[in-house]
Order: sequence, then C-alpha cells, then structure tokens
Amino acid sequence: METIKLLNLEFSTVDAVYPSIHQEEGDFLVEFRDWQEKAVKLHFSDIVAFKWQMVFDLHEGERDDCCYEIHGSSWLIQHVQSEIINDHEGYKHYRLNFNEIGQLDVIALNLRART
Repeated sequence: METIKLLNLEFSTVDAVYPSIHQEEGDFLVEFRDWQEKAVKLHFSDIVAFKWQMVFDLHEGERDDCCYEIHGSSWLIQHVQSEIINDHEGYKHYRLNFNEIGQLDVIALNLRART
C-alpha cells in the first residue's frame, strides 16, 4: 500500500513557474523560480524514471503544492520486479506537485536542492 511522506525541503513549489527539465548522463536536473522569484535548482542522481503530467494523481491527504516521498510505490516496485533496479539499492519515488501547472514524479537515489 502506498503512503506519502511530506518532504521538508528548503524550497516551495507553491505558485512556481513551469520547470525546466533536463536529463544528463543518468542525472536529472529541474530548475524553476518559486513564488518569491528565487531560482531553485534540483539534482536527482542516478535517475531510473520520471514523468510529468498535468493531471494530479493525489493520495488522501496529499496537497497539490508540496513535495513528497511515496513509500510502497507501485511504480518503484514495477521497476524492481522488471529487474531495472535492485530493491536494496536505496532508490526512492519522489513527487513534486506544482499547483495548477502539473506533477513531477521521479525515481532516483537522492534529491539535492540549491536555492
């Protein structure tokens, strides 16, 4: 069963502008400006999968303007069962909800942010 864990990050996706998304040699870079016009740069290392969608697929209690880790992720489990990754490697399913503009899901080893 999937559960969500709110991430306490040093940035906010509330009223952010549409993000710029780049994949580079196994890493994934996301850049956007937050509601205060601060530049935010995110680095996901050793990315396995990502998806952007305009439709929000929210769990109970999940807000459309916050960032989460999805525990028990069926999407992550699908990648383990397909032997794309190993269950013990430490991959995580991250979800960034950009209210009104879309939802970004990423499977990666970790997430680092610079503001």
